[in-house]
Amino acid sequence: MKTRAKYPGIEELPDGRKRIRVRAVNPKTGRMQEVDKLIHATLTDAVSLREQWRDEIRNADHVEKSPTLRSFLQSWLRSRALSVKTSTATTYAESLAHYVLPYFGDFYVDKITDADVRAWQITLRQKLEAGTVNGALIMLRMVLADAAAEFHLSHNPAARVKRLPTRKFTDEEPNLLSAEELGLVLAAFREYKPKHYPLALTLALTGLRYGEATALKWFDLDQEAGVIRVRRAQWKGVVDTTKTGTVRSVPLVPELAVVLREHRAATAASGLSALDSDWVFPAKDGGLLPKVWLRWALISVLEKVGIKKRVSTHGLRRTFNNLSRQVAGEIVTRSITGHVTTAMTEHYSHVGSQEKMAAAGSIVRMVMGTDAEGKNGGSGGGSKASRPDDTRQVEPNLPN
Repeated sequence: MKTRAKYPGIEELPDGRKRIRVRAVNPKTGRMQEVDKLIHATLTDAVSLREQWRDEIRNADHVEKSPTLRSFLQSWLRSRALSVKTSTATTYAESLAHYVLPYFGDFYVDKITDADVRAWQITLRQKLEAGTVNGALIMLRMVLADAAAEFHLSHNPAARVKRLPTRKFTDEEPNLLSAEELGLVLAAFREYKPKHYPLALTLALTGLRYGEATALKWFDLDQEAGVIRVRRAQWKGVVDTTKTGTVRSVPLVPELAVVLREHRAATAASGLSALDSDWVFPAKDGGLLPKVWLRWALISVLEKVGIKKRVSTHGLRRTFNNLSRQVAGEIVTRSITGHVTTAMTEHYSHVGSQEKMAAAGSIVRMVMGTDAEGKNGGSGGGSKASRPDDTRQVEPNLPN
C-alpha cells in the first residue's frame, strides 16, 4: 500500500484498488466530515472523485444566519413550555429528541432544505409507522416555522412536505359502536373482564377522555348531586389540568354509581385504599393506569362478541358523543364531553345511513307533500308536509 505524494488522500492497494479519503467542513453542521471509500478506478478517476466528494461536502461557504437546530430547540422548548400543559411540553420534547435531533441536531437552521426533510421522512418511515412519522413531521414544521420567522428565512422547508398516507376511520369503520354493540361489549366486560368493567362503563356512560377518567379521585364523585366533576387529566403518569384547561361536570347516572360503589369496596378490600383523595382507578402499585391497560382488554372483548371492526379505547368516548348527539343535541353533548367547538363534536359524530335516509325522506315529504307510504298528502307545503318525520331515537342497550 502506498500513498502518492502528489495526490494526498489517495492510496493505491496491492490489488489495484484505490482508497480515497476526503475531509472537509460540512457547512450544514459546521463540523468536519470524512469520506473514506475503496474503489476500482484509475488514478485519474480517483483524483477526480476526490475533488468531487470534497466539493459535495463543502457545498458552499456557510454564512451564519442561524444557530444549529439543537441550539435553537433549547430556547424554543423553554418558551413553548410557558404556554402549554406540562404533558404537551413533554410530548414535544420526546418527539424532538427521538425523531428530529438525531438527524437534524447539528444542521444550521438556515441550511435545512426541502430535500433534507424529504430524505429524513424516508429514513424514519423505514423503521416507524406512518402515523408516527407524520407526528414527527408536524413537530418539525412547527419548529421550523418559528425559526423561519425568527431568522427571516425565505421559507419553512417542512411546509410543503406532505404527510404519509395512513389508515383512516371510514363510514364502514368509524371507531365507534352502535347502541346495541355497546351493550354487548359492556356485558362482555362484566362477564369476562370484571376488573376492567368499572373503567369501561365509566368511559361509555360519561364520554370522559381516558386520561380524565384515570385521573379521577373519589372526592370528584358527588353521588348526592349525581355528578362527576372533571378537574384534571393524566398523560403517561403526569397529572395536569384537563385538555381544555377547564373544570366541568358530567352526569353520574344511577347505573354507574352502583358499579362504582362496588368497585370502591373491592379497591379497599384489595389494600389499595379508597379514601376520598385516592385514585378511583388505581394501578397495582397504587399509581396511575397506563393506556394499554384497557386497550388489550377491549380488543379481547370485541373478539368475544364477534365485532370485527376496529374500535380503540378512545372509540368509547366517540360512541358516547354520537349517541348523546342523537338523543340530546349538540349543545348538551358539548357540555358533557368538553368539546370547545361545534366542529369537534361533529368530528366525533357519525351520521349513519338510517339517519341520512330519514332526513332525506323528511325533505321529500316536505317538498312533495307525501306521507310515509309515498301517498300524496296535498299540493306542496301542507300541514303534513311541514311536519317532520318522527325519526326514532335509539336508546343504548346497556346492562342494568
